[in-house]
Amino acid sequence: MTPKKKGPRKVAVVMAGGRGTRFWPRSRGSRPKQFLAMVGEETLLNATVSRLAPSFLPEDIYIVTTEELAADTRRMLPQLPPANVLVEPEGRNTAPCLALALAIIERKTPDGVMVVLSADAWIGDKDLFLEDVDLAVSHARDKRDLVTFGIRPTYPETGYGYIETEGDGPVLGAIAFREKPQYETAVEYLESGRHFWNAGMFVWTLQDLRAELQAHCPEILAPLDEWMQAGADPAKLGKAYGRLPKLSIDYALMEKSDRVAVVPARFRWSDVGSWPAVVEFHEADGSGNMVQGDAILLESTNCAIFGGKRLIAGSGLEDLIIVDEADALLICRKDRAQDVKLIVDKLAALGRKDLL
Repeated sequence: MTPKKKGPRKVAVVMAGGRGTRFWPRSRGSRPKQFLAMVGEETLLNATVSRLAPSFLPEDIYIVTTEELAADTRRMLPQLPPANVLVEPEGRNTAPCLALALAIIERKTPDGVMVVLSADAWIGDKDLFLEDVDLAVSHARDKRDLVTFGIRPTYPETGYGYIETEGDGPVLGAIAFREKPQYETAVEYLESGRHFWNAGMFVWTLQDLRAELQAHCPEILAPLDEWMQAGADPAKLGKAYGRLPKLSIDYALMEKSDRVAVVPARFRWSDVGSWPAVVEFHEADGSGNMVQGDAILLESTNCAIFGGKRLIAGSGLEDLIIVDEADALLICRKDRAQDVKLIVDKLAALGRKDLL
């Protein structure tokens, strides 16, 4: 079913250049988290694009990724025009990623409204999601604010940034962006009712994104504008891109702008940021164990097994995550799952590119 064009033309930009290092050994440089079916049958990238399909024309969905992942991204998304897979010469964080998308898309759709999503998050309640997106699009068009989505916290998470808000109604004002808090502060945020998790999803007109970047971070526009004016030769993008600062869009823009609004999300959301987050989507047995693949566990509790081709057998295990791949085996405590990224860093330091 082709989406009907109502109101401003919407374009979606899906950021899909991440490596997903916290999901090693299953996630690798050439097979990152967004290429995996972490939740359900679809890969996270395919699920993100499928979620947009009822409301966005294929030619209005853009993917920003790396040179290494571009060919596989196009192969996984044959419904999109190949030219809509925009290629970063190198990863320089989310502000350069979105500035590149702006520079390319505004030539085709200068009056459009951009919806920014990550390729590696899970979102439930697709209809509510699209309704919230349309609310944000209308607000961005009419009020000319930079709109972000806030996720109402359900527990005192210390691994997310927060947005402090004011006001009532379906769209709130943003007071401040708060860094990842200590536990006691996270409890205060949870109890306040005014703080939301920062999900890193945005909606803005292309005109307002350019104006606000020009006001708060012009150094991220100038090299790309020069590249576009010189003919936008892909072979010369690397030189321009190397001049861009490595900044997140939050730091480059959202924390500085006084034109930020927040739509409290009605849909369910997870950043699926670690192995324990994946476990939450799967049913455990009576001992709290979650098993994928071939495994035998004796007198073991609260373990998560992500098996490969061989049998995994354990006895007397507790609170462990085990991930088996043909060339690597991960074993860690659930409360140390964030350390998987440190393992990847160690492998890189040791020059073990074969495992990355």
